[in-house]
Amino acid sequence: MKFIDRRFISYFRVLKLVWEAKPSYMFLAILLTVISAAVLPTQIWLSKVILDRISEILQVSSQAQVVDWYALLVPIGAIFTVWAVGGTCQSLSTEASMFVSLHFRNYAEFLVLKKSTELDVAFFETPMFYDKMENALKNIPKAHNLAWGSLSFFGSLLSLGAVLALLLKLHPLAIVVLLLTSAPQAIVQAYYANRWFRIESSRVSARRMAAYLSSLLKSRDAVKEIRVFGLGKPFLRRFREFWQQYFAAEKRVRLSRERANAFLGLASSAGTAGIWIYAVVQAIWRNITIGDVVLVFQAAERSRSMLESFFRTTGRLYEDTLFAENLLSFLDLSPDSVEGALSRRNQSQFRVPRSIQKGIEFRNVSFHYPRSDRLVLKNLSFTLRPEETIAVVGENGAGKTTLVKLLSRFYDPSEGVILLDGKELREYDLEDLRHQIGVIFQDFIRYDLTVKENIGLGQIEHVDNMNRIVRASEQGGTRSIIAGLPKGFDTVLGRTFEEGVDLSGGEWQRLALSRAFMRDAQILILDEPTAALDAFAEHEIYDRFAELTVGKMTIFISHRFSTVRMASHILVLQNGELIEEGSHDGLMREDGQYARMFNIQAERYR
Repeated sequence: MKFIDRRFISYFRVLKLVWEAKPSYMFLAILLTVISAAVLPTQIWLSKVILDRISEILQVSSQAQVVDWYALLVPIGAIFTVWAVGGTCQSLSTEASMFVSLHFRNYAEFLVLKKSTELDVAFFETPMFYDKMENALKNIPKAHNLAWGSLSFFGSLLSLGAVLALLLKLHPLAIVVLLLTSAPQAIVQAYYANRWFRIESSRVSARRMAAYLSSLLKSRDAVKEIRVFGLGKPFLRRFREFWQQYFAAEKRVRLSRERANAFLGLASSAGTAGIWIYAVVQAIWRNITIGDVVLVFQAAERSRSMLESFFRTTGRLYEDTLFAENLLSFLDLSPDSVEGALSRRNQSQFRVPRSIQKGIEFRNVSFHYPRSDRLVLKNLSFTLRPEETIAVVGENGAGKTTLVKLLSRFYDPSEGVILLDGKELREYDLEDLRHQIGVIFQDFIRYDLTVKENIGLGQIEHVDNMNRIVRASEQGGTRSIIAGLPKGFDTVLGRTFEEGVDLSGGEWQRLALSRAFMRDAQILILDEPTAALDAFAEHEIYDRFAELTVGKMTIFISHRFSTVRMASHILVLQNGELIEEGSHDGLMREDGQYARMFNIQAERYR
């Protein structure tokens, strides 16, 4: 019973979503459906009236009396009017369906994307999230089909009720025969709906792999390796194998369903034939008129057809509900439904002080990623004071970037606490905290938008403030680059759009650096900020570093020790543990891990 209740709740939730997408068009569609539902029974009834009138006229004409043309032409005119109304409603209904579909698909995709922006970074580390999002986006059309199928179902129900009522003129059992021979369609459709849903649900990951291979084969970034390593044919083979398996499974289900439909169609036709035979016998016995016979023939055949469609539609609605639940399931994801999601235990959250006094303290912080027991950071403790610059160095996998993720509060520590002016980081309003952080990540994004937007997105509320954008471009060292572009700040970057101009890796990194400086933040995080820069560009940043970081707490990660020397304090991580800290000169005198790493790199330039 709970299963049925859940299906009904899902069904009505989907209808509500479609209504919200475009209420005016949905209202028009409902109105057209009600009008269209009256067309068929009215047409059948008028056909009977016309034939009965003709029969009467023939009898009158045989007695040489005047023909009553008015009595004949009125129902003929009426039936033409009904046809015209029906055709107009059908045309308008098709257009309304198209517009509702366009609006709903856009609205539903917006809801899915909106939900993804509300979920923590931990979700993006789990395959479950991508499977659910893939299912949600793929089944948006199913949700629209459910709504439109429901309208069709409602219209058919109204029309069917009226046509069956016409059959009462023959015998009430005629209705029973039609129902009994058509009802098995509903059971068969429900069975195949469940079977198809299980098949589709079981291959979401495989479908995502096929989509991934497709994206690789179309990717500008991947094309070089695909050509050099000869990966085109292997990837195409794997892509094609998936779809061959997909179509084979679909073919088996569809053929099996059509065999069942063919058998049930014969049973339904046999019931209709029985009604026809009974009507002919009644006409021969003069119990009904020729018009009644035509009415029964049309009503029985159309009722059979509508009942088959009715029960098939019931099965399709059930199937569409199953698939549309994937959309609802994604929209219903709880923010804390995955391991590693941020704690939301504090309802009264503080704003970050606009002048941080004590700084940021990592106190005995340990951390492991979701679905892993390996500690990436172990008992880490240090303090970043106001206007201080700290560099973090270490081998790959030492935990440097993880430290940045914790400071940006993408995750909370597994053990220990991070304090900002004496309060736990999780006690601050998350949006306000991140508003106080300017960051350039090692894997920064190259936005195929204008230069102005690439920089302005660093503080979206000032994306049109050219003074701030120009200042940020100067701080990031991109003014000379922008000056050489065809449309300056209005130049579209990348190769995605027409007239796009691509930049070198170092130029893109300077742009990302400008984006970080765009934000008027107290905390500046730079993850490999000069990795793609040439020696001259790096020297320029080095010379201006003190100027660029004035008034900010800065923490940066770098493998280039020429950059690391800009920091007033250096942390050395190894296997997630803090093994050394101090100034460059102090650490060199200690002749420990830092000194060895520095000397190894320095050897390359001697």
